[in-house]
Amino acid sequence: MRRHVGRLLAAFFLLFAAALPSARAAEFKVDLIQLDPWAKPNPDAALRAKTPLIGIIVDMLHEFERRSGHTTLKSLTPYARVERDLQQGDIDFSIMAWSDTRSSYARRGTALVPLEFGVIARQGISIKRYDDLKNIVTAAPRGLKVDPRFDSDPGVPKELVRDYTQAIRIAVADRKAKAVAGGLASLNHLIQQFGLAADFGDVLVLNTSDLTVVFSKQSKLLASEAQVNAVFKTMVDDGTSKRIFERWMFPPTP
Repeated sequence: MRRHVGRLLAAFFLLFAAALPSARAAEFKVDLIQLDPWAKPNPDAALRAKTPLIGIIVDMLHEFERRSGHTTLKSLTPYARVERDLQQGDIDFSIMAWSDTRSSYARRGTALVPLEFGVIARQGISIKRYDDLKNIVTAAPRGLKVDPRFDSDPGVPKELVRDYTQAIRIAVADRKAKAVAGGLASLNHLIQQFGLAADFGDVLVLNTSDLTVVFSKQSKLLASEAQVNAVFKTMVDDGTSKRIFERWMFPPTP
């Protein structure tokens, strides 16, 4: 009799444990920055219904879901609007390069991969030091945090555009912008993809940061922040986040 009761209790606890993940599962609202190769619409029409979005952040979120049992409601969003959504609590978190300017409305979470930010100039344009940027116009995505000094310096002329692709195309179209600013890995990825490597030359590194989980202080799921960060930390510890980043950012040459 005692053994029978013990078996029943054991079975009960197994069923309870099995039900626990679904009971605790949550859906997080997440903005995906609309920048290639971070997140973009799937160009393959045959796969779009099943996989509408692709990119680095998309893959990281899929892995987060697989490991945690949680789901994410993903919204492809222009960079500048991500800031607003974090401030207002319209999303729970995003994955983006951390800037201390966000500390009033967002919390810095797990650092996923290191990033360099700076400026790449058209071929023949010299940018050996910061003051050289005052002599040219630099195209940069609107709202992007490149470097605190660069971002707020009225003495550095800027042309604010929608995204990296537009910035690069403006710079090579012999218009007033003679350089592009942003994440150097992203810019180089697109420059290579467009076959424009010969059109660009000097690179000036302005800042280093990390691709980071950025959690809104206004999120209704703020109590789950530590758990979310812990799941992403496992992806850092086993090298998954780095592999995802490198697979998209540095694809093999055909």
